[in-house]
Amino acid sequence: MVLEQGAGLGLRRVRVRDRLLARIRRPALDRELAAGASPESSVALAVHARYLCRPEQRRQLAHSLTEIGAASGPAARRLRAPLALHAVARARSELAAVVDHLDGVGPVDVRGVARIRNLLADGTGPLYRERRPGQLRAELVAALRAMDSFA
Repeated sequence: MVLEQGAGLGLRRVRVRDRLLARIRRPALDRELAAGASPESSVALAVHARYLCRPEQRRQLAHSLTEIGAASGPAARRLRAPLALHAVARARSELAAVVDHLDGVGPVDVRGVARIRNLLADGTGPLYRERRPGQLRAELVAALRAMDSFA
C-alpha cells in the first residue's frame, strides 16, 4: 500500500505494473532520491525506497563497499572497474562508517542509501576517478549525513 496523490491523498495497493516500472527505472529513481526527492512523492519512488531499505539490499551495498575498501594492488585488478585507489585509501574511515550504517539494524534515510548506490554505479564519479582531492571523502560524508537525516 502506498499513498497516492490525485484528487487528494489516499492509500492504494501497489500493482505489479508499479513494481515493474520501479525496477526498470532504478538508476533514475536513485538519482531522484539522492537529490532529495521525497519517497512519498510518487508510487515509483515509494516502491523503490522500500527496495533500497530492505536489509539484504543494505548488506549487499555494505559488502561492495567493504570489498572496495580492502582493494589495493593485485586485489584491485579483480574488480570490474578500476578504482581511484589513492582516493579509496584516503577515505577508508568514511567507507567504514558507511558500511557500519548500512550493516546496522537501525533505520537509515533512503536518500543516503541512494547516494551510495549512485556512487557505486557512476563510473565517472569520485570512486573511480577522483578529479579533486577529497572528493570521495566528501561524497561519503554527505551520504552519511543523508542516511542520518529523517525529514
